[in-house]
Amino acid sequence: MTLSRRDWLRTALFGTVAASAGPALAQAPRPSTSVPLGTFGLEATQFGLRPGSADDQSRILQNALVEAVKRDAPLIVAPGRYRIANVVLPENARLIGVPGATQFVAAQAGPMLVARRIKRTAISGIVLDGLDIKLGQRTGLLNVEEVLDLALSDCEFANAGSVGLTLSRTAGRIERNRFRSMRDSALFSLDSRGLSIEANTVEDCGNNGIQLWRSQAGDEQSLIRGNRLNRIRSDAGGDGPNGNGISLFRAGGVVVEGNTLRDCALTFIRNNSGSGVQILGNQGRRCGETGLYSEFAFEGAIIANNLVEDCAQGANITNLDHGGRLSVFANNIIRNAQRGFAPKGKELVGGLGVHVEAEAAVTGNVIENASEVGISLGWSWAMRNLVATGNVVRRTGIGISVSLVPKERNALIANNVISEAKLGAVVGTEYGKVVTGDLTKGEDKRAAGIRVEGNAVG
Repeated sequence: MTLSRRDWLRTALFGTVAASAGPALAQAPRPSTSVPLGTFGLEATQFGLRPGSADDQSRILQNALVEAVKRDAPLIVAPGRYRIANVVLPENARLIGVPGATQFVAAQAGPMLVARRIKRTAISGIVLDGLDIKLGQRTGLLNVEEVLDLALSDCEFANAGSVGLTLSRTAGRIERNRFRSMRDSALFSLDSRGLSIEANTVEDCGNNGIQLWRSQAGDEQSLIRGNRLNRIRSDAGGDGPNGNGISLFRAGGVVVEGNTLRDCALTFIRNNSGSGVQILGNQGRRCGETGLYSEFAFEGAIIANNLVEDCAQGANITNLDHGGRLSVFANNIIRNAQRGFAPKGKELVGGLGVHVEAEAAVTGNVIENASEVGISLGWSWAMRNLVATGNVVRRTGIGISVSLVPKERNALIANNVISEAKLGAVVGTEYGKVVTGDLTKGEDKRAAGIRVEGNAVG
């Protein structure tokens, strides 16, 4: 079938070719860019934009966007390659291409598209190829700053010399995009005003996948849901800032749900100093350090219904020394947590299913094949008000360990099923060294304040 110019425009906007110009068009679904029904928009070729040209066409695209906004119409860019750099999106700009076919390639170092201090803008169906031109730290192919409503969908970010998409003090929806081959990270957001980051694909990043950071701790209510992340490296090294699939720093009130992650150098999901964070129903396989992390100055973390396999450590909820406390770790499956060397690490790490420190409930989890400890309750003096109930722990060195360093202790270890724990089902430790016998077999005065009851040991 040969498409007429009119039919092609309908296809770009609505995803289908209408059979006739009248009623069929009126019944077409609204596109994600909120283009009014019946509005076809302006073709960028009308303004001189030429697919396949070797020239820098930034000025032509800039003028076309300004004119489209004046006419309150979306700008439609036909399939083809266009060399651009530093094109500024005006207020209410709507830029639409054909997914996978409309390609913007970098004309020089720096961002290709910029949106700054406007209320709203929408982009869909555009490929941004940075050609791996090295950029400054956290410079994106698309830079967005102080935008109240960003709608970004069905785009592709490729070969970024730093970051694919950078956002600052911005709210909006980032949906169904693909990010591949980033020197640094796919998406970096600072001081978000509330983002929905959903159903995106992220592959082959040098240091991180998705990053939500804040300059000061705060509640931003962002959602990171249903994304696929694969092969996140740690090229810049370090013991935490890099190598993460999803990284939160001081970002409170974030829900991280239903994501699938594979082959992350250090961590699948890392929450550093974010309070009220929920990590729910994610699946991760193969990471070099800790699968799920909540650390430093956080309060109120819920980590539930996740599946973590083949890592150095399943989960770590830690840092009472920095105020890290108050958590629930429930209904997770942790398999094959094996002690080893993290990428670029010089010391053995891991071997734990889950570690918690203060005001924490560990319940309903299944932990299998942790080389050192299935459930670790406290470390040194950082052990306070801990519960481990209703868990299944199988094939470990120690089933459940509890720190006895604090002078005042309050912990309940009850109604767990512990099987094939080679070094004891439940034992007391000091600085990681076992100092009691198996507490499921009898009381020990050194473990005063630790209640151990109703566990099934096999």
